[in-house]
Amino acid sequence: MPRSIMTVQQVAQALHVSTREVVRMAEQRILPGLRVKDRWEFRAGEIWNWIEKNIESLPKRRERDPHPAVPSDLLLTHVLTPRAVRLNTAPKTKSALLRALADLAAECDPTIDAVHLASELAQREQVSSTALERGVAVPHPRKPIYLEQPVLAAMRTSNGLAFGERAGGLTDLFFLICAPDHVSHLLFLGRLCRLFIDDSLIKDLRAAEDADDFIALLTSAEHRLCRTADIQR
Repeated sequence: MPRSIMTVQQVAQALHVSTREVVRMAEQRILPGLRVKDRWEFRAGEIWNWIEKNIESLPKRRERDPHPAVPSDLLLTHVLTPRAVRLNTAPKTKSALLRALADLAAECDPTIDAVHLASELAQREQVSSTALERGVAVPHPRKPIYLEQPVLAAMRTSNGLAFGERAGGLTDLFFLICAPDHVSHLLFLGRLCRLFIDDSLIKDLRAAEDADDFIALLTSAEHRLCRTADIQR
């Protein structure tokens, strides 16, 4: 991944903590960053790797700390539409699942080459699995792909798949991220990882009856995380 530089504000948006918390974590070397004169800089690739490994260790948001606003066009539920959600699918292998996700993304954005995207997703999984705990995975290419707008797709399988979860469990909830740049990718990745710390949300998503219900659950959870007052309209 290219060495794109992120600011304190951008990292705070990705991690859903205050800018004060980002600085504290960088100063204590919890978060990889570089002090340049009077400011902190962060390499997007290092933050990407850190999010995937450490998102569940983040401190709870402190109500007294200002939380960075989330641009409305980067809300998950602004991008994820019912046509990009498939429930109770039955792919039998990881490769079949990745092909199905790529096809779904291409249905939402005809400029996406589904065959190429499926190959990119498979290559990313070979580097390390995008499976999180609790039966959730966030497949994505190793680098941004050319798009005018980000594309998200979600799939729930009828049976869990062996997708590389560290604890050896099966995965049945998949969220594909296709972003046009590193920063928006990290914002989506960080928010999804943060949302899926909530066991009750995962349970509800598994019980959702249709795509509209599925998205409504995500919308409610995202607004609780971001706080409606903080969302830029």
